[in-house]
Amino acid sequence: MNGSNSLFSKRRIFLQRFVLFFFIFVPIILWTTSLFLEIAVDRTPLPENLFSDLNGTPVLLDREGKIIAQISSEEARVQMPVPITKMGKHLPKITIALEDHRYKFHNGIDFYAVFAAAYRTLTHADHLSGASTISQQTVKLANKRKGRSLKSKIRETLSALKLERVWDKEKILESYMNRLDYGNRRLGPEAAAWAYFGKSASALTLAESIFIAGLPHSPTNYNPWLRPENANSKYLRSIKRLQSLDILTTAQSERLAANPPLVHRKLPPSSAPAFVEAMLKNNNNISKNEPTLTTLDSSIQKRADDILAKQLDLLNRHSVRNAGMVVIENATGNVRAISSVSTNDGSSEESYNASLVWRQAGSTLKPFVYLLGIDERNFTTSSLLPDTADSVSSKFKAYEPKNFNRKFSGPVRVRHALASSLNVPAVYALSLTGPRKSFNFTTRFGIKTHESIDDLGAGFILGNRKIRLLDLTSAYSNIARSGLVLSPVFSEETMIKPKRIVSKESATIITDILADNEARSSSFGRHSSLHIKDHRTAVKTGTSSSYRDAWTVGYDKNHTVAVWFGNLNGRTMDGSLTIESAAPAWKEMFIYLAKSKGSQPLANSTAARIKIDSLTGLLPCKHTKRLIEEIFLPGTEPSKDSMEFYDSNGNIQLPEEYAGWCSTKDNYLSAKVRPPLTGGPRILSPSDGSIFLIDHEIPADQQRITLSSDAHQTRWKVNGRSLIDPYLTLSPGTYLIRASTKNGSSTAQITVR
Repeated sequence: MNGSNSLFSKRRIFLQRFVLFFFIFVPIILWTTSLFLEIAVDRTPLPENLFSDLNGTPVLLDREGKIIAQISSEEARVQMPVPITKMGKHLPKITIALEDHRYKFHNGIDFYAVFAAAYRTLTHADHLSGASTISQQTVKLANKRKGRSLKSKIRETLSALKLERVWDKEKILESYMNRLDYGNRRLGPEAAAWAYFGKSASALTLAESIFIAGLPHSPTNYNPWLRPENANSKYLRSIKRLQSLDILTTAQSERLAANPPLVHRKLPPSSAPAFVEAMLKNNNNISKNEPTLTTLDSSIQKRADDILAKQLDLLNRHSVRNAGMVVIENATGNVRAISSVSTNDGSSEESYNASLVWRQAGSTLKPFVYLLGIDERNFTTSSLLPDTADSVSSKFKAYEPKNFNRKFSGPVRVRHALASSLNVPAVYALSLTGPRKSFNFTTRFGIKTHESIDDLGAGFILGNRKIRLLDLTSAYSNIARSGLVLSPVFSEETMIKPKRIVSKESATIITDILADNEARSSSFGRHSSLHIKDHRTAVKTGTSSSYRDAWTVGYDKNHTVAVWFGNLNGRTMDGSLTIESAAPAWKEMFIYLAKSKGSQPLANSTAARIKIDSLTGLLPCKHTKRLIEEIFLPGTEPSKDSMEFYDSNGNIQLPEEYAGWCSTKDNYLSAKVRPPLTGGPRILSPSDGSIFLIDHEIPADQQRITLSSDAHQTRWKVNGRSLIDPYLTLSPGTYLIRASTKNGSSTAQITVR
């Protein structure tokens, strides 16, 4: 009996302890665990980028709204986040079924799936089974975690619990699906739908939705483009899974399995790669969430591509392989087209954008020096500039530029010098405006550079400076805008306030010169490709040394067009002239713009014109042979007449600086040097009219004569160049020797044979 009581007593004590543990200690443990879990969840941070707008890959549209490019990022080739309402009626539901079919019934952790995964892992040692919910995977994707670790899984579990308290199920699902990798670096259902079926996610059929929903399980293994059989196998397994969950009926499953969707290979459009590249390099604020409406006019772009391709074919015999064209709208600075075209032989340079490659400028920068000189009143359109063999060397030591035709024109007016693109007068004009100031002026006008005036010297104005086609077009559009400077604009939403660099009147004068077909006719003829019948345009050409670059740039009222032809590999063009290569393409584009886009010709200048002597640029006199009309800035009109340029018989006489030129065969004017001033010293040696013969038996440096006069402290000049010592080294030619004192000067002319 005592034994029975003892056993009963032990059972009673056990029962009491069990009840005590179950009803007191277990709740305490559970409460404590819950408290710690609550604290852990509360202190676990959510990924910051979950709460910022999910960036997509930029989408660029032409000005009409047509997609021209989708720009890849480090994470994705294409990513186009969309709200869940635009993911179609099937895809979200199927994604839940295949990924987390109890998604709507758990709070971030599916404990049933956790226990099932643990059991499978324990019973199959070689199989690691997962149980992540959509909420957990959303956190993982936001963290961009790769690989597995216990610590990261615990953190993601806590974050998933917290996320479920912050967002509703629909928002979590939307964030998750927009981050999913559907293969081929297409993130999100919208990118996948366009890539594989050429449609928006909202338009996906049931079969297409099932197909796409299975791809994120293994984007590489189920790649529809590279491994279509694997993708189709996954599609069939997805159908069976959906049937087992009673989402599909047997009849539906059989029909879907028998008619798998037809997968396409839809690559992002790229209809204007040169424009897109230039835009990306010039714009840092392209939206990643909304399509960007660019300034591209696709019809102009296509025309530019066609024109360049056709012209390259015509130039095949000259071994020209590459070409570029830029079109800018003058009023806004909007870039309407950028074309970069290569021949089949030049396909190795196709990756280069001709509009962004640094090339030698040729003569294209000359107008900016003349613009600066006119605006600062260093000279006027009628000022005479010396086009002689020795005019530049007196300004820039050891620099002796030549004109394209290897001839010298003597006295030339600024209008003729610029319109005919003469080299020597341009460098002389540079000496009047200042090389450094002129160099900086072109930069302010939009000509970017990575060189300095110290590296280039005065030669930058004749083409040894490297420029880019895009910058050149922009700079000329700034002249067309009457001196209001704008950077190239690539987005229709960009608004830039222009900055005035020069006066409107000065820009108008340069435009008038560049549009003067008669003034440039001596170099280009009256019927060249620079002249467009009934369509007045301002235009300038440029050819770099050894025919490596051919440029033509100009503008009408509405557009500026610049064209470059050459070889991006540095080869010469086998003698192809700008007038044969770039100019015809430039002209054809303007004819198209006038006909198809309503581009208007430049209006004739309404500025008052003054009649001047065509030779001297001064007011006419009784000996003036031809009158022309010229434009001037107010206050710069000539006040002197031309009498000093004619003798009493009306023969032309030029200042002393033209003495050397007067003695050459280039002297088409039959001009003489102006008589010396009176009151000067008498030249004793050499005598006026003397003729000296070179003795070839005597070393050249010893063949010199001594200059002497009857006055002390005589200053000597020979053909306008000052001498330090009174000695003249002889070489064949004619020399005008001037002896000067404070009382005047006298001259003697000798000939050396």
